Amino acid sequence: MNYFINKTLYLLIVFVIAISGVFVLVNNMPGDPAYGLAVSIAQQRNMQIEQALEIAHKMMGIDPHESIFIRYGKFVSNLLKGNFGYSAFYNTSVNEIIAESLPWTLFVISLATFLSFTIGIFLGAFAAQKRATITEGIISTVSSIIQAIPPFILAVLILFVFSVRLKVLPLGGAYPVDIEPSFSLEFISKIFLHALGPMLAIAIPQMASWTLAMRGNTSQIMEEDFIRFAEARGLRDSVIAAKYVRNNAMLPLVASLAISVGYMLGGQTLVESIFNYPGIGFYFGKAIAVRDFGLLTGLFTLIVIGVILATFIADFVYALIDPRVKLK
Repeated sequence: MNYFINKTLYLLIVFVIAISGVFVLVNNMPGDPAYGLAVSIAQQRNMQIEQALEIAHKMMGIDPHESIFIRYGKFVSNLLKGNFGYSAFYNTSVNEIIAESLPWTLFVISLATFLSFTIGIFLGAFAAQKRATITEGIISTVSSIIQAIPPFILAVLILFVFSVRLKVLPLGGAYPVDIEPSFSLEFISKIFLHALGPMLAIAIPQMASWTLAMRGNTSQIMEEDFIRFAEARGLRDSVIAAKYVRNNAMLPLVASLAISVGYMLGGQTLVESIFNYPGIGFYFGKAIAVRDFGLLTGLFTLIVIGVILATFIADFVYALIDPRVKLK
């Protein structure tokens, strides 16, 4: 119980420091976050930009003459109420944008993470068992090359080859604009088809990373004394690999998996932007491009919460799956 309380307090301190850093960073960026909204108001109402800027400040609840400390207090107060802010560019609350985009990001990263982790674990263990052979060399070399390719470069290649040239994948979006959302088999199949491009762009580099990590862990475990003892007992290689090597080699990766999911909550900004996929990363990229400080702050805060929660969960998951680790 004490461990749980101490860990919670520690993560709360980390959260306060992190969101404070986000607030200071965004609020010290040059420019006025209400300017984009003011330009739109001025065009719509045919008024001077100074008058439109005053209206934009009132709409966003911003007083340009307030000190940064008062603004910080309002920022924290809104967060405690579950309010992530206001988007000047989209002229709506950040909560609505998160509610619309988060399911798409979770859908893609869930598919990408499951696929990459499952294949990566298998390939890494297989490569380690074939150590000092050409098979191990090929898997390690190819994985190292793929890992070095940025996901957005891979996204461009996938889009060009499979969407532009072969025309087997859609050019972008979450589903065709001419199909009404429903629970029909046709609509669900279109969702999977549209998610396939960004999912592969995210999953392939991750798969290479998990492969290399699993190969390294497996190779290290295979040098342990208990493995040699199992071999001396005459156990088959398949039994040793399944019962002793693979499970122990996977333990550190399971904790890393939980944390990586937290980081991916922000979406792959460039990947989702390239595929025009309406996830968190797409809106994050848009907020940077149009200098929407309100949306930027809200999405930054969401990512911070995701990473902290994932770290919190990873600590307990690791203690549950590894009998050598005890919660104290």
